[in-house]
Amino acid sequence: MRLYYHICFVICRCAAIAAAIVLLCFCFSSCSGGKKYGDERTPEHQDALKRLDDSMFVKSDNVLKTMQLGMKQSHDSLEYYDYYLRYLRYSVSLDVPDTLKLDWNGPLSYLKRQQMTPRVRGMLGFLNNTKGSYYHKFHYNPHETITIYQKAYSYLFGSDMEYRLPDVCANLGDAYVAVNDMPHAAMWYRRALFLSDSLRLPQYMNVSLYMGLGRIYLNLGDFDEALHCYKITDRNLGLMPLNMQFYFLNNYGNYYYYAKDYKAALATFLRLKKLLEENGMDESYEMYLCKVNMADVYLNLGNTAEAYIYLDEAEDFFSRIDDATAMYYCHTIRIGLALRKGHVEEVRQVLDNEKMNTLIDFNLVNIRQRYLREYYVKTGNYKKAYENLLGSVIRNDSLKHNTINMRTSEIMMRYTQDTLQLHHKITLQEKDADIRKVRWSFYGVVLVAVMLVLLFLYLFTYMRKRRLQTQMQLMQLKLANARSRISPHFIFNVLNNSISKTDKQDAGELMALTKLIRANLKMSGKYYVSLKEELGFVDYYISVERSCIGDDFEFSIEAPAEDVLQNIMVPSMFIQILVENAIKHGLKRRAGHKSLKVCVTVDKSRCNITVTDNGAGFDIRHSDPNSTGTGLKVIRSSINVINRDNKRKIRLGIRNITGGDGKVAGCEVSLSLPLGLKDSYHSKY
Repeated sequence: MRLYYHICFVICRCAAIAAAIVLLCFCFSSCSGGKKYGDERTPEHQDALKRLDDSMFVKSDNVLKTMQLGMKQSHDSLEYYDYYLRYLRYSVSLDVPDTLKLDWNGPLSYLKRQQMTPRVRGMLGFLNNTKGSYYHKFHYNPHETITIYQKAYSYLFGSDMEYRLPDVCANLGDAYVAVNDMPHAAMWYRRALFLSDSLRLPQYMNVSLYMGLGRIYLNLGDFDEALHCYKITDRNLGLMPLNMQFYFLNNYGNYYYYAKDYKAALATFLRLKKLLEENGMDESYEMYLCKVNMADVYLNLGNTAEAYIYLDEAEDFFSRIDDATAMYYCHTIRIGLALRKGHVEEVRQVLDNEKMNTLIDFNLVNIRQRYLREYYVKTGNYKKAYENLLGSVIRNDSLKHNTINMRTSEIMMRYTQDTLQLHHKITLQEKDADIRKVRWSFYGVVLVAVMLVLLFLYLFTYMRKRRLQTQMQLMQLKLANARSRISPHFIFNVLNNSISKTDKQDAGELMALTKLIRANLKMSGKYYVSLKEELGFVDYYISVERSCIGDDFEFSIEAPAEDVLQNIMVPSMFIQILVENAIKHGLKRRAGHKSLKVCVTVDKSRCNITVTDNGAGFDIRHSDPNSTGTGLKVIRSSINVINRDNKRKIRLGIRNITGGDGKVAGCEVSLSLPLGLKDSYHSKY
């Protein structure tokens, strides 16, 4: 029998080698050329860049340190600039990037000297897109911004980053909105939608494109189409990255403002403000943009007190960063407030002190002109009021002309897309015919080799399966024997016998320990448990541990109602491990009063858990020599596994609490769990 297996194995190996040789020849002969060394990124480098791109808008120190470490440890210049380009993008995402640190010419000069491979083209497209975003965000020359975005668009074609084309098209659309060229803006957004469908990109990208189209329709005064686009976006808000959610809610609030539904506008801006606060962005550019919009809404609702509060905060911020467009809007609101209070002289002072040298958005100009007409009427300057009204009529006529142009552009865009699709299909058919001619002669050889391999593999697998079945039966018998010898029921029986022979106090302690072991086995046998079960187990664990901690010990749990806890699933033993670590490493080494607190809060998207003690604190440099560190290793390993499969991440933080004298007064461990996590091996919870 052994000789038979050996012969089958040798034959199969020979057949597999023959098939591999045929396939290698097939691959080499069918390829017209390969990529040169250095043109492709290694899988590890590709994964590192993907992680950076996914977490770019978190703005955490870890992201910045990862970029700097990547640049320092790069194996070649292309790898270095991969990280440096993302550093530029990260800097642009900050509210006030240091312009002295943003070197555009260095990477641009280096990349242009390289051979125009798909990788280099992609990097040049990425660089120009980032530079265009920088110019657009801080209101630099808008026409130069359009030129830079167009360069990015041309570089990305034929690159390894063609999936970024819709993003560049959307940016071009926004840039044309800034110069009040709505037909071109609509054309580029339509092209972005077409490319997104053609490249089969994720749905959230289409959602953000509908948001941009909604903004264009709003500028054109087509409120029905704008609302249609915004509602599509709002229904899919959770699919968008966090920064795009901020952008959308700001535009959605503007829609209701221009539609004169000021209550709905206020509700939307308050929704944006809450989202910014929940993500720790109280002092961000987006927050102050939200506040200046709220000031205008409160002005139109007649609540001038609130309007002044938000306007003063926003105006101070935009003045510090020298944002001319935002300051123009702040001055406009201040004019409106002065008119509401009858302070005509204050309006004149604002106008006399204002110096504008930048192109202002069409809608902001309309808001200013509306207040100025009221000012001219109140000061008796009816000629100016008439000229102002005439200018508004001319602008509205231009708006109608833009609408006609936009409809024409949409028709031409669809015609161009149909032509491109037809040309693309013809080209693919020609290439397919050439490939079939080259490869057809190899199919027969490959088919024979594969059939030969499958035949011998079937014979070999059939015999091996019979042998493995016998081995499996033997293994099951051995496992059953081992299981019976270490059965938990055997342990519980021994403990119960011991309990019956001990005094009442010791018996109670042993009984509590037995119940704790049973509960532990039940909990550890599950991957997820309800928050109610987890907290109940922690409470029971503390009751057993109290005798070891001491009399002067205070423990408390703050949590929502049990019906809320029952519906929230968490990884089992997480809270118990944190509580056990707090007792073992913090409280047992402390003399005097000891306190331990578990606090649970739940909002719409996350469950936040903190474990706080007044022990010796956490010091990684002087860890307990008797500790294996197993608890935190288990938690961190589990978090890494779960986070790989989820866009919303679990966050774990450890910090020491300092007292009034500056010394360590305890430790706080925070665990933030997004609701609705999933992993590759278990169902969603």
